[in-house]
Amino acid sequence: MEIKDVCIRWIAIIVISSAVILYLMFNNEMWGRANVERSNLNLPEDTVAVEDFITNENGQTEDYSKAIQSAIDFCATQKKEKVKLKANKIYTIKSGFTVKEGVELEFGSNSVIVVKGNYRVLTVEKDAVIRNGTIQVMDPTFQAEVIFLKGQDQYDATNKTRVENMTIINKSKNYNGTGLSLYAKGKWHNISFVQFENISIVGFKTAIQLKAENPGAGTYSWINANRFENMTIDDCVLGIQIIGSMTIPNECSGNLFTGLQVQLTEKTKQIIKVDGSYNKFEGMVWDAQRINGSNPLVLFTAKTEYNKLDMNVATKSLSDKGQNNQY
Repeated sequence: MEIKDVCIRWIAIIVISSAVILYLMFNNEMWGRANVERSNLNLPEDTVAVEDFITNENGQTEDYSKAIQSAIDFCATQKKEKVKLKANKIYTIKSGFTVKEGVELEFGSNSVIVVKGNYRVLTVEKDAVIRNGTIQVMDPTFQAEVIFLKGQDQYDATNKTRVENMTIINKSKNYNGTGLSLYAKGKWHNISFVQFENISIVGFKTAIQLKAENPGAGTYSWINANRFENMTIDDCVLGIQIIGSMTIPNECSGNLFTGLQVQLTEKTKQIIKVDGSYNKFEGMVWDAQRINGSNPLVLFTAKTEYNKLDMNVATKSLSDKGQNNQY
């Protein structure tokens, strides 16, 4: 046999072997994709399931935080819309994650995120959405924020950011941490025109905190014109705290709290403590007779003006150190 024939034969063997290997690899990949598609048959094309991003073999995990973040990252890069948590399932997490711009995180019916550890749980970027879920803090060491918005994202009138139909509960009984936190400190950092609706917050040191700090260098930061509709605050040490000033450089103004339902317990120290201007609080307070101590239930600080309170709080339980506030 000539050398030329031998070379041709070996080349043919190599080509055929490579083709077989590529065929098997391709079929295995397609089989894997088919499994993903089958698991998501009931999901729309623009929706992904967290279960498809679990990397361990048996599909079980003690920490779903990486799988949730991977699903969110995939949606953000692939221009898909929604990450779906499975109904009637508990997702334990041991580190925080971020819902990125343009992504919606939707909880299934009765799906729950259980928080173990002390860390900021969930950061919401501009144009992100969170819907229909329960977040439970179980760790007595927890002292951080559950849902957090950062002013450097510059939420303006065009933003579509929403947090709605959520229950945020601290079951550890340590009465620490913050349920919902908005924070701005930096050059032109701001949070405005964000919609919060139908949210229950239970068992925290502070239920809702808005905080704008002076960024210095002649620049401004602000938290203005946000809507909080149908909020329930239950068994929290402090209900709503607004930290800032009446105007620039760190303004907190025009935030509307409507449809408030506030359940007081022996742990409650204060319902509302406010800096800022033109903020409005409307709703109902329950069981004021359970409060022990001399702190006013509502405090308008010296850094307030033109705020409005429409709640069933006795005048003796209110302290107004500002100017032109109404109640």
